[in-house]
Amino acid sequence: MLRKNSCLSVAVSIALGTLTFTAAPLALAEESGQEVEKLQKMKVTGSRISRVEMEGAEPVQVLSSEYIENTGLIALGDILNQLPGVGGDVQSTSVNNGSNGAATVNLRGLGAERTLVLVNGRRMVNGGTGADASVDLNMIPTAMVERIEVLKNGASSVYGSDAVGGVVNIITKQDFEGFEVNLKQGMTSESDGEVTDISILAGASNDRGNVTFSAGFTKENEIMAGDRGFANTDLQHDGYGGQYVSGSSAPPWGYYDGKTFGPEGSDTLRDFESPGDLYNYAPDNYLKRPAERMYLSAQGNYLVGENDYLGPVTASFEALYSNSQSDYLLAAEPIFGAFQGYSPISADASFNTTGEEITDWRRRMVETGGRNRSFESDTARLVFALDGEFQNGWLWDASYNFGKTKTVQLEDNVFMKDRVSNAISGCKDASGNAIDGCSEMDLFGTVSQSALDYTTFTRQDTGVNQQQVINLNVAGDIYEHDMGTIAFALGYQNRDEKGSNQPDALVVAGNASGNAESATDGGYDVNSVYGELLIPILSDLAYAQYLEARVSARYDDYSTFGGANTMGYSFLYQPIDDLMLRGTYNEVFRAPSIADLYGGAQESADVLTDPSGQDTSGRTQFPVFYGSNEELQPEEGHTASLGFVLSPSFAEGFSATVDYWQVELEQLIDAVDPQLMLNQCYETGEYCDKITRDGSGNIVGIDARTTNLGKLETSGLDFNLRYLHDFDDLRFTANWDNTYTFNYEVTQADGSVDDYAGKFISDQIGLYSQYRSTLNLGLSQDKWRTNWNTRMIYGVDYELPGAEDAAQSTYTFSVPTVFYHDISAGYAFDNGITLSGGINNLFDEEPPLILNTISGNTDTMTYDVVGRYFYANLNMKF
Repeated sequence: MLRKNSCLSVAVSIALGTLTFTAAPLALAEESGQEVEKLQKMKVTGSRISRVEMEGAEPVQVLSSEYIENTGLIALGDILNQLPGVGGDVQSTSVNNGSNGAATVNLRGLGAERTLVLVNGRRMVNGGTGADASVDLNMIPTAMVERIEVLKNGASSVYGSDAVGGVVNIITKQDFEGFEVNLKQGMTSESDGEVTDISILAGASNDRGNVTFSAGFTKENEIMAGDRGFANTDLQHDGYGGQYVSGSSAPPWGYYDGKTFGPEGSDTLRDFESPGDLYNYAPDNYLKRPAERMYLSAQGNYLVGENDYLGPVTASFEALYSNSQSDYLLAAEPIFGAFQGYSPISADASFNTTGEEITDWRRRMVETGGRNRSFESDTARLVFALDGEFQNGWLWDASYNFGKTKTVQLEDNVFMKDRVSNAISGCKDASGNAIDGCSEMDLFGTVSQSALDYTTFTRQDTGVNQQQVINLNVAGDIYEHDMGTIAFALGYQNRDEKGSNQPDALVVAGNASGNAESATDGGYDVNSVYGELLIPILSDLAYAQYLEARVSARYDDYSTFGGANTMGYSFLYQPIDDLMLRGTYNEVFRAPSIADLYGGAQESADVLTDPSGQDTSGRTQFPVFYGSNEELQPEEGHTASLGFVLSPSFAEGFSATVDYWQVELEQLIDAVDPQLMLNQCYETGEYCDKITRDGSGNIVGIDARTTNLGKLETSGLDFNLRYLHDFDDLRFTANWDNTYTFNYEVTQADGSVDDYAGKFISDQIGLYSQYRSTLNLGLSQDKWRTNWNTRMIYGVDYELPGAEDAAQSTYTFSVPTVFYHDISAGYAFDNGITLSGGINNLFDEEPPLILNTISGNTDTMTYDVVGRYFYANLNMKF
């Protein structure tokens, strides 16, 4: 028995962002007295039970292919990260310093590792530099996407680990017939950041099946920080509430025991003066990284046959190969002599005109042309599946899913510490003998090519992610009674994950400039059983048009830590035709990743302040060693939601959804904040054993390996208003999508609680605006369409420490609210050609200033650093 709520069904689908293709047939069937049970059932993200209705208790937002096209964007990561429900830190081409070449999505700001990404309802292999904890969205071509379903609730009882912040289910184009070519070209108003995207789609069908083929190529050009006024210098807090143009104390003209030749290039050392002698490294960085991607994809289905027991059996497959290439560019390597383990400049070096040994030397090695690291990732994914229908109407399916990503990183002109030490020590060993092949490095002048050849090497790192999944599922109706049909789903899954990341041998040995790293290599397997039960309780009663409850349960047995039980509960209540109430409660967990368990120590240069004042080096970045812990346990918690869907009969075409949501998570897998370590060491003596200093008190390193600690609590409100109206042959749509975060509280290792809501925390943690909103207005006819989209990111605050003699210990800065406006239009000709185009960031809004960030003087993960962007698209269908 199905609900008689066709108006609300349509309204719900509109509010979720698209019209469902089942609502209209349902209404027509009811009006004509047909058997509605003949309508095709479908699965919606968040449940394994197939049903005719699109709407359910879980809040699911659907991004249609038309929505994706209207954004003008070619990368899935960029499209998803414009959603109001996204926050915190992400990877994209706008991340240069700290990039791993990937693109990620971060629902609720809970971390990309806590957002589960599926493709056609099945897991996707992780991507990045190897042994990663999240999916690289670069590996999923935008051109092959039919729609994206975004579940804004935790769903571990259905999908297992990682589905804490929510689930992104990417549905690809299937059962396509014909041939289609799509060409897109774009460029900024500054005539840079060019984008080219080419894709083809072809498909053929007969009465037993379909085959669809797709291929594409994308190229994005770089944007340099020096080409944008907001990013071409490094701005820092002066400690008194103001700002100054900063730079590096390791300039090309050198720093030698407090002396320098100065940028004017004099032949005589003089006293180093700050800030005048600081080096402006900002222009030499990418603001937006270049990238190239190509893919080949095929998928199909075929009706194999039919028998009395298994029913009609369909075999299907999905095959994907994708290649992603990108690189980052940082200013040339700064070498901080003794701080990084290099030898002093020998008094006997021919270029050392002082005649004295120089211990504290620093120099920017501009002769290398900068630190340019390339990433190339190859991903292969294969899915083989069988599905059918038993005689009793129960649906069954079995599938095998294999995915593998291999990444190679290359970086030229990486310095070897021992050889640099040789080259500045007169090229002689401890016995005074000449070192074979050594070429002296003139740090007082220009470093010769022969010295670079001797002291540098090409770094090569390799990484792998591999996944194998076997799924067995059955679902159907158990019992039909007056109030509806009790339905169920049961399944078994075996998942095997492997991952490794192997840095270059010289990096592992600690003989390379830059951050030291250790290898990661490991894996785990998990066996899971799960089930769902959907129980209609009331139907067709006064003030109870429909009431249902759903229960889901899952048990996961991990080879690493043991078992995990999760439960999920939901209800859906429709008291009258115009109103639907819904609520959920889901237990969630996140298992430790391969890198969490089996990764070695990785060095990071974090922006920190030493409150003790012992470190007198003048640096703002210090070496922090992050790493793994094989004793880690899973994170555990719950998510909950409560809301309503309103579709008033007196306002045809209007609908509203409001959902309160809450997330609580304990035993977080995280490192202790290194700044907290420094503060606690100074104030209470705790964590001092994790901080290593040299004889002068300068920080050599901070040990910040992961552990289970603290707690995370966040809550907020999602609300959506949508209106659709047909004016004869014109259709007007308005969609207003919003997320307001009440709190985002993180309990630190010392028991203190930080509320991230409404704040920018750091480059590593990200920005947590309390209110994000998107308003979309569209007008269309049969052949043409226009669209106006406005995105709003509400302002945030951030704090920076004051100087020792400042009136305040901390200073609070405000970041203003930012609005972005995008427009697009398209026209479909009768010959199968469609022309479309648009302008993103129409008014060329610059990103707001945020001091002391690692690049761009802003949060490049949140704000648009590209500027006004024009694009045009040509689509040809044959």
